Amino acid sequence: MARILIMHGWTNRRQEGVWQRKLASALRQQGHQVLYPQFPNTDAPVLEEWQELLLAELDLLAEAGAGETIVIGHSLGCVNWIQAAAEGKIKTPVDRLLLVAPADPGLLGEVKGLKVNLKKRQVVDAALASSASLTLVGSDLDPWLPDGVQATYGDPLGVHAVILEGVKHFSLTDGFSDWQGVLNWVNDPAADLRIR
Repeated sequence: MARILIMHGWTNRRQEGVWQRKLASALRQQGHQVLYPQFPNTDAPVLEEWQELLLAELDLLAEAGAGETIVIGHSLGCVNWIQAAAEGKIKTPVDRLLLVAPADPGLLGEVKGLKVNLKKRQVVDAALASSASLTLVGSDLDPWLPDGVQATYGDPLGVHAVILEGVKHFSLTDGFSDWQGVLNWVNDPAADLRIR
C-alpha cells in the first residue's frame, strides 16, 4: 500500500464533495495510508505557515512505514510544494508527484511569502528533483492559468501536461467533484487521468 499526502488549495476547507476528500476516503478504504491536512488560514494563506505544515506532514508520512510515497497537490498546494523544493526543504524525493491545476504564481500576489519563479533554472531543477516521477494535469479553461498549464508549468518543467477539457479549476464551484482517473492513477501510474 502507498503512503499519500493530498494538499488542497486556497480557500479549500476539505468540504464534502471536493475531489480531494473523495479521493482520500476511497484510498483509505483501499488500505492506503492517507494524510489530507487542513492548511492554516485558507482564506489569507501565509506560505511560511503552509510550508511548516507541509514539512510536518512529510515527516509523518516518512514514519508511516514502507510503501510508495505519493504527493498530490491542487492549485496553491502545488505552488507550496514547488516553493518548498526551491528552498531546499524537500530532503527526500517522493516517488510520485501529481500537480493538479497549479495556479499561475503571477495571480497569487495576495499570498504572503510566495516566491515561486519558474523562469529561474534552480527553481525548475529543484521541483524536478523533489520526485522520481512528476505528472502535471490541467484544464483548457482554467481561469487561474490564463496562459495554459502547458505554457505556465509544462514547458518550464519539461513535462507534457494531461488536459481534462472543460473542467476549469477542478473545483466544486466549477461543477467538478468525481474523478475516477486520479484514483486509478494512484494504483497504477499508467492509468488515464482523463477518466471522470
